[in-house]
Amino acid sequence: MRGAKRAGALRLAAAAGLALAVALLVPHPAFASIADDINSWMCGVLRDTCNWIFAAQARVLASIGVEGVLSKPFSSMLGTAGGTTLAEMARGAWQAAVLPIGCGVLSMVFTAQLVHISQRMDGNASVPAIREVVFLLVFFAVNLFLVQNSFELMRALYEVARLAITRVTALFGTGGAMDLSAVSIVTEDDDVAALLAMVVVALVSWLVVVVAYVVALVVTWARAIQLYVMAALSPIPLALLGLDETRQMGVGYLRQFASVCLAGLVITLLLIAFPVVLGGLNAASAGTGTPVDSVVGGLSYALQYLAMCVLLVLSLAKSGAWARDALGG
Repeated sequence: MRGAKRAGALRLAAAAGLALAVALLVPHPAFASIADDINSWMCGVLRDTCNWIFAAQARVLASIGVEGVLSKPFSSMLGTAGGTTLAEMARGAWQAAVLPIGCGVLSMVFTAQLVHISQRMDGNASVPAIREVVFLLVFFAVNLFLVQNSFELMRALYEVARLAITRVTALFGTGGAMDLSAVSIVTEDDDVAALLAMVVVALVSWLVVVVAYVVALVVTWARAIQLYVMAALSPIPLALLGLDETRQMGVGYLRQFASVCLAGLVITLLLIAFPVVLGGLNAASAGTGTPVDSVVGGLSYALQYLAMCVLLVLSLAKSGAWARDALGG
């Protein structure tokens, strides 16, 4: 009896040992499930990071200049400092220093034109000479008006360009935010390596966007300062319009001032069009019918996005040249 009990105990111990060995040899499904959960969690974190970086870049680019320096009135383009605006400083320099010089240049131009007429006078051409003198007096009166009101005329020319900028902004807004779900800029496959590469591309593009932001601010601020300086110096080139030999200098000044004003509209169009262009990019496909296609598509779109950011920087830097080209160089 005692031997039978001992045999039964041995059989139970052997069965338990066999069950334990089988449990150790065969992996439990829970371990695979935990690994998949960790991989999915890591991919989710990387994907959310990429989406956040790209969305933040779109918001930064949409906020540059459209409601800032580009659309502000001439009197407050760069704000105030101690109750004095840069426009007031420019007008003070115009009135106290440059306007007397412009009037002096105009008087010299009038004298030179009068000398030319007197050299052409003779005994048989008195009537034509008198007519030329009358025309010269009228021309002098018009030029004097232009010189004495040159600052306000430049302000009015700027306000025409600002009106165009505000109308374009009211019509299109900032171009709309980029729809990341529509363009699938980040792959939806749980591929850690692909998402790590996407994070690298996102960080590089973020650096380029920061450069674009700085370039846009520098271009818009430099444009505002250039407008103030050119408006302060306006009496001198406008006075040169009265002499045939120097008229092209005055015309060139007016063309340059108009191109600087028009550059603001070019910058506005670039900033508004950028999100729209991004929405039209197409991701490339490897054509394998495997998850590799999604990885290649996401990376190709990210690289296209990076290329468009570089193009935006170059376009902002060339906005002034494009405005001058529109006015004939």
